[in-house]
Amino acid sequence: MMKNLNSQLSKLLLYMLLPLWGMMGVSCSEDITGSVDVSGMCLVEEFELNGSIRATVDVASRLIKLKVPENFTGKENMEVTGLRLSEGATADLQVGDHANFSADRTLRVTNGDLVMDWKVSVRNDEAVLKLFLLEGIKGAINQQTKEVTVSVPGNSTIDLSNAKFEAVVSEDATCSPASGTAANFTVPVALTLEDNTAKSVYVVKVTKIENPTAIVVGLADTMEELNEEEKAAAKWFTGNVEGAVYASFNDIAAGNVPMGECKLVFWHRHTSVYGNYNGFAGAEQEAMLALPRLKEFYQQGGAFVLGRAAVNYAIALGAMPADAYPNNCWGGGGGEGADLMGDDPWHFYAYDIQHALWQGLATYPGAAANAVYTLDPHYTICNSTAQYGFWDTYQGGKEAVEAKTGGRALGGDNSVSSWELKAADGTFGKGGIICLGSGLFDWNSPTAYTSHYHDNMGRIMENAINYLTK
Repeated sequence: MMKNLNSQLSKLLLYMLLPLWGMMGVSCSEDITGSVDVSGMCLVEEFELNGSIRATVDVASRLIKLKVPENFTGKENMEVTGLRLSEGATADLQVGDHANFSADRTLRVTNGDLVMDWKVSVRNDEAVLKLFLLEGIKGAINQQTKEVTVSVPGNSTIDLSNAKFEAVVSEDATCSPASGTAANFTVPVALTLEDNTAKSVYVVKVTKIENPTAIVVGLADTMEELNEEEKAAAKWFTGNVEGAVYASFNDIAAGNVPMGECKLVFWHRHTSVYGNYNGFAGAEQEAMLALPRLKEFYQQGGAFVLGRAAVNYAIALGAMPADAYPNNCWGGGGGEGADLMGDDPWHFYAYDIQHALWQGLATYPGAAANAVYTLDPHYTICNSTAQYGFWDTYQGGKEAVEAKTGGRALGGDNSVSSWELKAADGTFGKGGIICLGSGLFDWNSPTAYTSHYHDNMGRIMENAINYLTK
């Protein structure tokens, strides 16, 4: 009985360790096999499709990657014409088999009792510019015209005649001139991207904006000095909103930023909990120094989008009573979201799914009709939050929140985590304020993820901007 148990435990431990050994290229000694036959390995040494498409095999990641021309359309029916495995191994695909490689698929290799899965990925050549940054300022990329527009504030100190840029391109593509180098952006600059049969030329045009139509504000002198969460929000804004620039609160207070043509100000603040409005006003002194100009802007019909802790600024602007600050707040922290989201990412619910803010969003299959998704599996959020929980003053639910704030509840989950406030003229909509206090309104993930729903962040922002300015 004990011998049987030991054998089973040894076998279980061996199965746990074999994938790691396989990734390291370590063979298994017969001395520790017991009744399990692991005398061979499960390595893929060569793989070929359609007689000429040879794979690059990465043993460490178990990736079999094959590149096909940019315009290749035959992935659904490809023939395995070459396959060489380690001695004694077999696979669930054989030479002569036809298979669908339009999506990544698994190749299972078996050798005795050892089983190893490899990912086979057939990828078209691709030369696509994914992201462009000029001295930290994000450019807006038009994939149809291959134009990149970078908006630089009129008071910027960037030397455009010798400015450094960063270009993130599709996998395997090269960029010329190279990312990380400097170029003369006082004239249009052509970036040539190449990946075998794929070639694209993007033209970067830099525009100095003397009179911005939208401003994203922050406590730092430049976007690059913001914390990562705020920086990601600011870069999205300047890269996607026409006529938008970044400005510090100090610039606003000093009158260095002309606001005569500005229609909207965006502030996204990721920081620790304030506790109440007095704590906010005491901690955010630069923002309070800029208050006279921004309050005048609001009173003259200017709109605001305020994210997370910045929702307290609505009180400073006079749009909410001083004692109507959010009562359910946490923040500053780190990355618990990646472990808790699972296959069904975190979400909240819209109180009125017909509201302009929630239009055109990608939805999760089988989810409630009013569920709003902004995150994806493997996305890590910092999760600072400023919302209303239904206790104390707000035991009456969203109606109590609306009565206290004078606003309108837009979304939450047994809470109000997004709401709108009236414009200075007493109406909702144009010139008003959208408050997005939820931790789910997150802009930066330090971990890799595939975006299905995070693009909803941009759509919600675009909806808010249109709703408040048109």
